[in-house]
Amino acid sequence: ATRDLLGIVAVFGGQWPHSSHILPGGVTAPATPRRILDCRGILDGVRRWFEGSLVGGPLADWLAVGRAEDFFRWLSSPAGAASAIGLFSRASRDLGLHRVGAGAGLLLSYGAWCEPDAPRQPSGAPAMRIRSGVRDATVPGAATEALGQEMINEHVRHSWYLEYPGGRHPWRGETVPNRMADGGRYTWAKAPRYGDRVAQTGPLAQLAVDGDALILSLLAAEGDSAWLRQFARLRRAGLALEQMRGGLDDLGRRLGEPHYADPGLHAWPDGESFGLIEAARGALGHWLRVRDGCIDGYQIVTPTAWNASP
Repeated sequence: ATRDLLGIVAVFGGQWPHSSHILPGGVTAPATPRRILDCRGILDGVRRWFEGSLVGGPLADWLAVGRAEDFFRWLSSPAGAASAIGLFSRASRDLGLHRVGAGAGLLLSYGAWCEPDAPRQPSGAPAMRIRSGVRDATVPGAATEALGQEMINEHVRHSWYLEYPGGRHPWRGETVPNRMADGGRYTWAKAPRYGDRVAQTGPLAQLAVDGDALILSLLAAEGDSAWLRQFARLRRAGLALEQMRGGLDDLGRRLGEPHYADPGLHAWPDGESFGLIEAARGALGHWLRVRDGCIDGYQIVTPTAWNASP
């Protein structure tokens, strides 16, 4: 099914892997009625597989399950019993994976699926269908707080890099390898922190930050766990299928409009910028400094660095 979905990339980008669809100027091939229909056909086929094999019924009904008790009731129903998600959940829970593997309590998400026509957030960031923010899962009833990228910093005390004191925001960060550093260093990964706290990212964090009712209910009932993180991946996959169809429908209604919005930057002005996106593993950030028309600094904080930080 994943292989079939990548056909959508090929429809617009011409090939996969190594497609050129992200080059400045827009996609290799613009949207046309035929390409939209081809992509809908691929997506509908994957959705039928997802409904028939993974959830055993209509995707919309499964996504509408909003409480832990309703999920466990579904798990014991004929549809839940026959589904792959049901089998995975029963096997995982029989092994006790819902009681082990808790991650950091602070959940972090950069948001997903930009809404280019919607008003921007107060911070100036674009509106997102899945919102960005941080949420403290250790505090019952805690609300999602707005994300402040200036709160992100990286430490290297236990990493094989040249030492600098404390944590540094990526705009001030350094990545100078020092494999023969003193004792206590054991990894090439830096240690990102949000303020002074370790944070968890990924589909579980993404859905909890956005306020997904079922994920929040399961978190409240049992807490974070190895099973819940993997279950959240499957739930997010179903949500992604819904969003992808909506994106194709949006394209279909706008075939006569430009595909590329010129940002108006025809030279490299000095300054600092950053880009935040939700990758498959969670929050991915790039921070860039430009001086005298050249890249003066570039730092990347990966989802793995958040989740495996020393």
